[in-house]
Amino acid sequence: MARVGVVFGGRSVEHRVSVVSARAVAAGLAEAGHQPVALPVGEDGGWAERAVGERALAGELDAIPAPGGPVAATVHRLIDDPPEVVFPLVHGTWGEDGTLQGLCEMLDLPYAGAGVAASAVAMDKLLCKRALSAAGLPVVEFEGVGRAEFEADPRPFLARCERLPAPLFVKPSVGGSSVGVRKVADRAGLADAVFFALRFDDAAVVERAVAGRELECAVLGCRRLAASAVGEIVPGREFYDYEDKYLSDRARLIAPAELDEETTSRARALAIGAFAAIGGTGMARVDLFLEPGDGGGDGGGGGACRLFVNEINTLPGFTRISMYPRLWALSGLPLPGLLDRLVDIALRRHADRHRLDAGIREWLAGLAG
Repeated sequence: MARVGVVFGGRSVEHRVSVVSARAVAAGLAEAGHQPVALPVGEDGGWAERAVGERALAGELDAIPAPGGPVAATVHRLIDDPPEVVFPLVHGTWGEDGTLQGLCEMLDLPYAGAGVAASAVAMDKLLCKRALSAAGLPVVEFEGVGRAEFEADPRPFLARCERLPAPLFVKPSVGGSSVGVRKVADRAGLADAVFFALRFDDAAVVERAVAGRELECAVLGCRRLAASAVGEIVPGREFYDYEDKYLSDRARLIAPAELDEETTSRARALAIGAFAAIGGTGMARVDLFLEPGDGGGDGGGGGACRLFVNEINTLPGFTRISMYPRLWALSGLPLPGLLDRLVDIALRRHADRHRLDAGIREWLAGLAG
């Protein structure tokens, strides 16, 4: 049994989703024999009192109130009585993007999920697409641009986008929950959509829209990665945007997805390959596109089709309807067992890190005489 600090809340737009995830994870950890410890983060990024977190886990609060004042002055609420393992559940920026993982590294605390570099790369769509492309993995055709370049003169970037067939999706490079994402039917609206995306991040990604199916696969592991069953998202709107995810409740989640065996195997292998390509360990939900190919097949019963990696989510949701725990439950690993595996992986990664550090110190000592 371990004292597991559940870190939840945070500054991103996914604050309330994080609170719901934390309730499920705390209950699952307790069922697995661990002791969950509430480590709430307010909407201003400050670490709140643990008693406030306990109230949120009990369902008395839907959000963590802002503690106020300088954020740095509140970090003592994490370090005064640190847990044995940290379980980050701060979805989106300021938590899923490597920042919280870096804090844990500095404090020498084992933590569940991907490391600093993999978390940062996965959160940055432009960096992630470039890394996946360099590894030879299929991604939808795209172009990326930084704020300074686009604001100085949009024309060169818009010219580069001429190779991408409309319609197009325009996204902030860093962000979650489809915030700042627009679909443009033709090039007349492209510049405005890029300017809109740059309101939310310093870089934007433009990619062709895929007329296909949206699949999801859960990945778990450390030295050896495993993939779950494959699920499917059927948007309730034109695309799976913020309103569809959190407000309208019209999207359908199908698990397992209705796919032939060959397409399922390809999807699972691609999910593992994508997470491995960014150096991922722990957990990730890998989002894929399935596009009909020249043969017209859609993966439902054979025929040609193409798979692309869309995004890698290194801190997936753990709500009642979230795909990551749902897909593992379908694969024979219910939530308590899944969480126990993630805690074990965190402890083993931490021990490996210490072993590597010890090896470096021994090498340096040998050089010194």
